[in-house]
Order: sequence, then structure tokens, then C-alpha cells
Amino acid sequence: MNPQSFWKKYEFTDNQTLQFRAGFADVLVKHFTNGWLIKSYIHDQPSEDLEVEEIEGIANDSEVFHFQTGKSNVLIVVPAFPQKAVVFRNNKNIKISAGESANLYFRIPLVMQFYFHEVKDENKLFEIPMQRLSDTWFGDPDNGEPAFSIGNNYDTEFAQVNALSWEAVSAVEIINNTTGVFELQRLILRVEDFSLYLKSKQLLSNHVSIEFKGPEHAGSVNLSVKKEIHGLKPLQLAKARNTVARNLLRKSFFFIKNIYQS
Repeated sequence: MNPQSFWKKYEFTDNQTLQFRAGFADVLVKHFTNGWLIKSYIHDQPSEDLEVEEIEGIANDSEVFHFQTGKSNVLIVVPAFPQKAVVFRNNKNIKISAGESANLYFRIPLVMQFYFHEVKDENKLFEIPMQRLSDTWFGDPDNGEPAFSIGNNYDTEFAQVNALSWEAVSAVEIINNTTGVFELQRLILRVEDFSLYLKSKQLLSNHVSIEFKGPEHAGSVNLSVKKEIHGLKPLQLAKARNTVARNLLRKSFFFIKNIYQS
């Protein structure tokens, strides 16, 4: 299914039920007068594509969420990045010479969100990851932060990326602004700050430019839209979770050896 035919606004009739499948997630949504019933499943195998179809109804059991929301019969289904930052773990010896940069492309599994009437925080009914991610920790044991792991897979050419229908591609440029060789070990992407765009059938994040100034220094993180990645007229499907401007001067890298140094 074309993403724009899935990620959109739906108008329900009373007692109508739709089933939404994306990745490993399966969500049933039924509209009734003044509210909604929602039931979800996580399957062992993913669906091959984004799918939505009308079904007979929902068995009203203890696993069904009941929402009393008023008269609106409008449901909006949107993609979103995970609620926490994601961490890339390098095991392939990525090294960047002084004054040089590297372009890496990451596939990030997304979340499916459901809103009634319009997309705003107080109208969010439900959200579910389309692929479960493992919890991890970024930084020192005492002052780090919880995050999700996206493993160690990446591409070095945008044309090589073969993302799945429930993943977004994040293009990251790392600039080594030091006098030595930079060896990438751990990289955190604070995806709560990223918006989602659609080009053809591919979901994309902002382009991310990260400056490395040394292991003990925060570097600038710049988010932008680039026509060579997003196209001339990028279509924004979803805004960032964090809508308030935040300081993007922060540490993006972590070096395991620091744990063992006194």
C-alpha cells in the first residue's frame, strides 16, 4: 500500500471497525457513538506491507481499551519515531581523518500513533511500536541516559538503503573537527527531535549533521532538509515529538574505553 493511503485521516461510521497492520503490529479500531475501542497485537512475523481493511468487529474483552472522546468520528493514523533516543553500536572500524566527514544512513523502526479529530497530544488515543527495540544505555553508568538500540547496521550510500515499510531512513553526516583520527564507537541519535518526511514511498528523517570536537566536548547537531535526499518539495508526514526548541549542543558520541579509565 502507498504510505499516503495508510498514514492519513479516516472517517468512521458508527460501529465500523478497521484493522491496521504495519511491521509486527496489528491494531483493531472500532468507532461507537462518542468513543472508540482499540485492541492491539504484536506478531512473531511482520506483515509484508502496510495494510488496512474493514472487519466485522472487536471481541470486547479485558485487552480492549475503551476511549470516551465525544462526537468526533475522525481517526488520524501517523508514524512517529520512538519515545527515546536510539544508539548505533559500531563494530566495523569506522574511522574519520582530521578535517574530514563521513555520511552514514541508518534504518530506524517507527511507532504507529492514533489520534481522534486532530493530531495533538491531548487527542492521542494509542501508540504501538511496529518493531520492538532492545533497551540500552548511552554514556557512563552514573550520568548516562536510557535509549533504544538499533544495532550495528548502516549504509554508506543513500541508493544502497533498502528500508522496510515501517522504517525511516536517517541520513547522518559526521564531521571530525579535531586534529586526530576519530574512531566511531557509539553514536546516539535523539530521534525525539526529528520530523518525518515522505519521498516517493520512503519515510525519511531530517538530515543530521554532527560535529565531533573531541571525546570530552559537546558538538553541534544541526537538523535540516536537503533536496538531494528529501526532494524539491518534501512532504512532512509528522512533526517531531519535541516541539519546543532544545539546545542541540550536546554529546553525541561515547567511547567505551572511558569506563575503564580512572
